[in-house]
Amino acid sequence: MSGGAAGRAERLGEMVAAVARQALSDWGAERVALLDDGSPEAGLAATLLAPLGPERLARLDVRTDVEPLLHLLPRTHAPERVGREWARLRMRLEADALSAAPDNKTVLLLGGALPPEPFLPLGDLYASEVAELAGGWSAPEEVRALAEAAGGIERLDAALRSLVDRRDPAGVDALLPAGVGDELRRRFERGRASRLTLRLVPKVGYRTLGVDLFE
Repeated sequence: MSGGAAGRAERLGEMVAAVARQALSDWGAERVALLDDGSPEAGLAATLLAPLGPERLARLDVRTDVEPLLHLLPRTHAPERVGREWARLRMRLEADALSAAPDNKTVLLLGGALPPEPFLPLGDLYASEVAELAGGWSAPEEVRALAEAAGGIERLDAALRSLVDRRDPAGVDALLPAGVGDELRRRFERGRASRLTLRLVPKVGYRTLGVDLFE
């Protein structure tokens, strides 16, 4: 992480931790339970939440806590999804915890329904911003394929910013190859209903899930 990225991560950590402290007070919870799937996002979220202190942040590692149990569950074509859902069950059983998902904003806007966790600490950081801060980014295969078709995650996020932050739909097509803008808009529209259910997201940019991005 460069010096500039490290400085930004420190500032973001102060803000995200402050939001988390208020959320814990509002929810009457003792700690944040972070769904940890080993992704760059999970590592970054844990770093930003570190100011809470180890006693107020629990990382539920899907790989070590959940995956060894998957053979006990019904067979499915999406074992990674089963692992996340099993982890979510574990988190819901933690009565003193506020559950959090580490998904980035690109995934939240283009990946369909939002995750059920009420706290999304990276919900206002695009995947390209996560890559700058954490050295990498993750997304479901369909979002990765869209980024490849767009010419890279930076191009995809630039088009998404045009649509979401600047409210300039025409700018989407100017930034993307023919046809890719239509697919971006289709995926954005697919998650509209889910975005009407509020989530707690620390506000970083212009238009933020859970704060002012309801359409």
